[in-house]
Amino acid sequence: MFLKTTASLFILINVVLGQDYKEEDNNIPDIDVLPEDLYDTDSALRTLYVNVSRYPGELCNRPCRPNDQRMCYFHFTLEHYQAMGVACGKCAQGIVEDCNNAQCIVGDGVEKGVMSINRMIPGPAIQVCQGDLIIVDVVNNAHGTAATIHWHGLHMRDTPFMDGVPYTTQCPIPFASTFRYTFSASEAGTHFYHSHSGHHKVNGQYGALIVRETYFEGAHSSEYDFDLPEHYILISDWMHDYGEQLFPGLPSTGGIFPNSLLINGRGTYINPRTLNHTKVPVTKYLVKPGKKYRFRIINSISHACPVQLQVEGHGLSVISSDSYNVETRPFDTLVSNSGERYDFILTANYTKGDFWIRVCGLGVCAINPTESFALLRYETNDANEEVIDRPQPDFPAYNETFPPGTYLNHPNATCFKGGSNDHCITELTALEADEELLNKRPDHKFFLAFHNFPVPNEEVFRPGSFPHFSNLQDNLTIVGAVNNLSLVFPASPPLTQPKDIDESQYCDEYHWPKHCIGNRLCSCIHRIKIRRNSIVELVIVDESTAVGRMHHPFHLHGYRFMVTALGQHPLGLPMTVARAMQMERQKGLPRSYRNDRPPFKDTVSIPSCGFAVVRFRASNPGYWLMHCHYEWHLAIGMGLILQVGNQNQMVSPPKDFPKCKNYVPNIRLSNIYKTV
Repeated sequence: MFLKTTASLFILINVVLGQDYKEEDNNIPDIDVLPEDLYDTDSALRTLYVNVSRYPGELCNRPCRPNDQRMCYFHFTLEHYQAMGVACGKCAQGIVEDCNNAQCIVGDGVEKGVMSINRMIPGPAIQVCQGDLIIVDVVNNAHGTAATIHWHGLHMRDTPFMDGVPYTTQCPIPFASTFRYTFSASEAGTHFYHSHSGHHKVNGQYGALIVRETYFEGAHSSEYDFDLPEHYILISDWMHDYGEQLFPGLPSTGGIFPNSLLINGRGTYINPRTLNHTKVPVTKYLVKPGKKYRFRIINSISHACPVQLQVEGHGLSVISSDSYNVETRPFDTLVSNSGERYDFILTANYTKGDFWIRVCGLGVCAINPTESFALLRYETNDANEEVIDRPQPDFPAYNETFPPGTYLNHPNATCFKGGSNDHCITELTALEADEELLNKRPDHKFFLAFHNFPVPNEEVFRPGSFPHFSNLQDNLTIVGAVNNLSLVFPASPPLTQPKDIDESQYCDEYHWPKHCIGNRLCSCIHRIKIRRNSIVELVIVDESTAVGRMHHPFHLHGYRFMVTALGQHPLGLPMTVARAMQMERQKGLPRSYRNDRPPFKDTVSIPSCGFAVVRFRASNPGYWLMHCHYEWHLAIGMGLILQVGNQNQMVSPPKDFPKCKNYVPNIRLSNIYKTV
């Protein structure tokens, strides 16, 4: 007999969260629980607990059916580990079988130290159905580190303390400790998870997180034949050094660049001098002739560069951006930036053969040859042929390009100017309309100017001062900022320990702390307060002085937003907040209002020297990070915290939620005498 974990039973599924059960907790999914999976440690309180390890998350990767919510338990072990280490045997010498050994991380075929999850890169894929309860025990075995995991794309409406931002929504997980994340798979779509601590993501701690709808409820389900669990393309960058080795920087390196790109943890290193490739077996995707497949792209890049994707001989019909459905639109080349996700339909319009899936770094990642390949392989009707083990064809030459055709999100896209094959995200049409959000006068309107500011060395290295910075080349040091405020994190998370933070520690555009008065830049806890349920418009401006290689992706935690404008100054002038305000007064800041259904996203790539206008409804109270998704830029302060609602409107953390703060006790004079 099954028990249902609903409010009608005295089974506290919320004890997984460490919370007391309340009748009004209507967000608890209906999950079948077997009596033998329960245990009782406190008979006096008549409390039953669930043995979550009996609900392995791998079993949640299934066809999604109505009224079939499950508990999905995962166990993550974080470690310092090795790529192309002893577990890989003779993989580097061309013994392909060894590349598939247990706990072998292949990367691009060059051995290096990494930070892994379960000795895998990427980490284990989480694939569940909408409404499932996800439970992840994260064990931090990486000596000398503290960590958090962010679940990128999920809004954590009922569990904001599970968002995974250190010193904003939780304390980081210390070495030798375990933290249990528990949250609902509330937003359907293509997401991913990654460490939000230090440079752990670029070192290897990330993975796919896919939440499927019931098939018949999917907006585009009638347009494809298969949505296979293995058909996701997780793109990441790969360095032959730990991120910490090159950040805040070494003057002689000339910058921070990846050595290669990976697709689902495998790629190829191209020697910049000889253009020779390492020989590593690539990720393979199998298709059947004449069938249509849903593919999911996840951009987990950490470096400051977009990535271009093409499939040899095949078009890409985009159906979703950041998990939000759009009208189907065909493209030949798709460019994504860090944190973005796209779903597309691929028609297997050949009868046989192998075709290369090619990802190529743009921007600063094009300075050195940076590209990698996966294989789209057609299955045949020959029952005797081992399709997956068929010999791999030679890689295309580095300068051998596929026909570009139509682009989505090319960094130099012209956007609405006509007569071009370059198209912007604002030209996509959402399936969902929100006329109030699109047309109503916003309750809050913020102009946010971001910049990487060159800072004189005498200011950065002032005795007794320790500001964050990066040193990309020579003696140039820079600090990231939004509205001249460079984000530093508090010693305690404001969401879970609000009483440990004094209001005077916060800053915004109009309130600078005393230590910053008279300075051009200020390092402080940059917070913007927003009323709950208000409509918010953000005008995000890149105040660079000239168009360059940088196209910053900004990600907002806890929300989706409507992208109503994107572009550069119509006269080619550098964008500034002052210019944006003037254009707004003169009704000259272009909007996509001729598109009455602009797309929804949670990460938007700002054109170099350009701007974006986004809108959202502030219906999710909490402290939510908004930041450039390039790992180096958040590390030097390019971000801010949005406080939505008052503290009493936010979901309270469990009573025993871990706490952290500074420990600086007063020293009694009497204690000194006792020790002398």
